[in-house]
Amino acid sequence: MTGPSAPPPGIPADMPEALAARPRDARRGLPIPPVNVHPDPHGSRKAHVDFTTINTSISTQLAAGRRCSLCGESMEYWVAFLGTPRAAELLRYTDPPGHPECLRAALTLCPHIALARHRRARADRPSAGTMPPGAHGNKPDGWTLGITRTYRSMILPAHGFTVYLPAPFRTVHAYVYGPDGRLSAHPATG
Repeated sequence: MTGPSAPPPGIPADMPEALAARPRDARRGLPIPPVNVHPDPHGSRKAHVDFTTINTSISTQLAAGRRCSLCGESMEYWVAFLGTPRAAELLRYTDPPGHPECLRAALTLCPHIALARHRRARADRPSAGTMPPGAHGNKPDGWTLGITRTYRSMILPAHGFTVYLPAPFRTVHAYVYGPDGRLSAHPATG
């Protein structure tokens, strides 16, 4: 009998199994969430990956089916939302929900979240993404992970976005950037 096998190279040992099983980005080796797969803008049948934008059709379908936006698997009892402290205060998100463990993994896997100095692509660059209505594009000083049981979705057809409205959070974890520019749990919450 053998012990547990080590994760494949480049996969953190604590990455959720369903997220680790996702297809990988060839350049960075990151798991590709279903919400970052987009139709080819040139009309071919081949999809392309764009980590800077969320495919609102897919994210809306996943949320309606209570499926994780990062791994695509069914969410059980708890669901999580990751966003700015202001989004947590307002209980309004443009990013869809996911498993708490998948969104915790995103805190270290996603360069835009994990590193203070990592910036999104400029708007004039191909596949740079579209900012949701009301977004200012400035990077927050930290992120908040809220965990709840239920949520609602509201489609804003005029803007082409879906807004996710979680029930009040049962648990909240705050993350801030340290002097080294890396994200870590705020001592008072995480």
